[in-house]
Parts: sequence; structure tokens; C-alpha cells
Amino acid sequence: MMDNHYDVIVVGLGIMGAGALYQAAKLGANVLGIDRFFPPHTYGSSHGDTRITRQAIGEGEMYMPFIRRSNEIWQELEKITNRKLYLETGGLIIAPEGGGAQFHAHGDFVTQTAEFATTYDIEHEVLNAEETMKRYPLFKLRPQDIVYYEPGAGVLRPELCIQAQLEQAVQHGATFHTNEIVTNYEATAHGVWVTTNKGTYEADKIVLAAGAWMLDLLAPEHCPGLEVFRQVMYWFEADDITMFTEYNFPFLIWIGDTMEDYFSAFPTMRDGIQGVKVLTEQYAQATTPHTLDRTVKSKEIAHLYHMTKTRLNGVREKLIHADVCMYTVTPDEHFILDFHPDSERVVIASPCSGHGFKHSAAVGETLAELALNGRSTLDISKFALSRLRTYP
Repeated sequence: MMDNHYDVIVVGLGIMGAGALYQAAKLGANVLGIDRFFPPHTYGSSHGDTRITRQAIGEGEMYMPFIRRSNEIWQELEKITNRKLYLETGGLIIAPEGGGAQFHAHGDFVTQTAEFATTYDIEHEVLNAEETMKRYPLFKLRPQDIVYYEPGAGVLRPELCIQAQLEQAVQHGATFHTNEIVTNYEATAHGVWVTTNKGTYEADKIVLAAGAWMLDLLAPEHCPGLEVFRQVMYWFEADDITMFTEYNFPFLIWIGDTMEDYFSAFPTMRDGIQGVKVLTEQYAQATTPHTLDRTVKSKEIAHLYHMTKTRLNGVREKLIHADVCMYTVTPDEHFILDFHPDSERVVIASPCSGHGFKHSAAVGETLAELALNGRSTLDISKFALSRLRTYP
């Protein structure tokens, strides 16, 4: 056997690729991971100190098995690595009564989330604005707002989650190459040849988990409608940062009347950036990872501070830190987890659209199963690439 032959090659070692590398190695495969940077890094979509996770997934019932399995894997990894990857902070989803703007392709997201929580026996409450502000005086709600509260929700530590899985992958015999760019691949009846700027490798299967760089690796007809959008995360100074720590402050998802009103706030980690993390989302102007503007402008900062002060007490105008990231978005805002239409030696993974991180541990396991076994334990029928063929 050639020295550069592998059972599986994973392209991209963000949170999805790191999970696939770990799970494939755990299953005993000879596996190679390749990333164009040195993960964890700030150039893609898997960074930012904290990422929201919830137990009731209003985006769709097909995600419920993924969140349950992901939570099991995070717990397993915490025991193995003695690292705290998940913190139960509680979380709130706020929207005007009756629905407000669509969120991840769904209207009336609060009601739908509460219905799933009831169906799956997940502890939760639905509160009005007055009840919420009595409980959390830092919040500024409107009389028409209703709130879904889930005490078992919380945040994941993205950089630590990637690092833990890469380290465990190596413990199980995996290899990964950093600062190496995949320039081409060719799937044949006998295997897959992967060419990078540093060499050529052969594998039985390949997993494409390249995030925003997926558009460089797939023909347009194989990723119809896939777009990349620039997003910015902001950390503002607080009057008293202890009021925003993970023990005092739950995450907040605020769905406004329009898409432009969307707003999220995150608890501050005691070992993280000492500011109040807030963000909005924009889907008006697409970009590419090669043309992405990583400069955060004063106009953007002023706009986010204005949004913040209308929703939260105790936040100052001084910006402590900002980071740019990318959302890779499908037309219907649901994942792609499938084989390439031309070859089952190629697994395509785009678990994306701004709500993938919480499911990433189970997605990694699914990708490893597809590559090694040709099928997955969890149902991925709703994430088939073929559903997007009607999109340009």
C-alpha cells in the first residue's frame, strides 16, 4: 500500500471536518485531514468564543436526533479530555406574538420551538414580556413580545470543541495537515486522487467539509443556490461584566418584525473575551471567502451598538473586539449531507445556514459513517442534495 493512501481524506477541519476526522479515526480508519489554515482559526465559520445550542430545534423535527446525539458526544468528549466544552446557561428566544420575521426559513419560531419541546418532553416555559423582564432586568422587551425559555440550553466553546476533536483524532491514529490547500480531486472507480499545493494523496473516500470554500470544489450544478454571507460578531464593554457571565446571563435570540431586526446576545465566558458578545445577521449581499471584507467599519459598530442599547441595559459604547465570519447558506436554509451525484466515493457536507454548530458532533459521526459504511445511523433523507435541483 502506498504511504499516501488513506481510507478517508477529510477536506476542511472546521467543526464539521474535525468531527468527521475524529469519528472516522475512532472507527479505526486510516484517515487524513487537510486544512488551508491552522485550526482552530478565525478565517472560516467555526470561531467566536461561544456558539448557541438548544435542545428543542424549531428549524425542523429532522434535527432533533442530531441535537440529542451531539449532546451525548460533547459529554463523552468532556470526560475524555477533562475540558468544559458546553455550559448550561439557559436560553431565550424572543419574537412578537404571532411570529415576526422568518427565522431559518420558519415563521412563528417561538411557537414551533415550544411545540417540539412539549412533544419531546424538554423542560421549557413560554413567558410574556413582563415576566421575562422581572426575571432578567437587563432585557428590554416590548409588550407584544413573547419568549420561549429553555433552562437546559447553553453555549458551546467552538475553539475548544475543534481542538478536542483534532487531538482525539490523532490519539486514534489520524493525521492532519495544516496550511495546505486542496486544489483538485478526481474520483474514479478505484479511489479518489486529491491534489494539494504540497502533494498528491489517494483515498478510498473523501469528505468535503470545506465550508465557504465548498464552492471551489464543486461544480455549480452540484451546489445549486449555495451562497456565502459575511457576518460580524461584536464584543462591547459592560458597566458590570459579571452581570453578563455564564452564571447570570442566558443567551438571547431576538426575532424582530423584519429580518433586519434580528439580534443575538451571548453570555460572557470567565476565561473568554471580557465583553458582551452581540450580533445580527445579513443576507442581502453575498461574498466569497476570497473576496471577504474582514475590516469592521465604524458605521457597522455604531449600528450594532444602537441595536444593543435598545434591547439590553448595562452595555457601553466602547468596542472591545470584533470578528468577521461567514455563513454558507442553502436556498432553503437546511443542510446538505449526501453523496456526490457522480460518485459515492465523495461525501458532501454543508451543515450550514447559521444553525449548524450545535449539531456538528453528530454530523461528524454521520459523515464518518457515510464514508466508511455507505450509510448513516441517523436519518439524512431531508438533507439530500437532489432537493435543491430546482434552484438556479
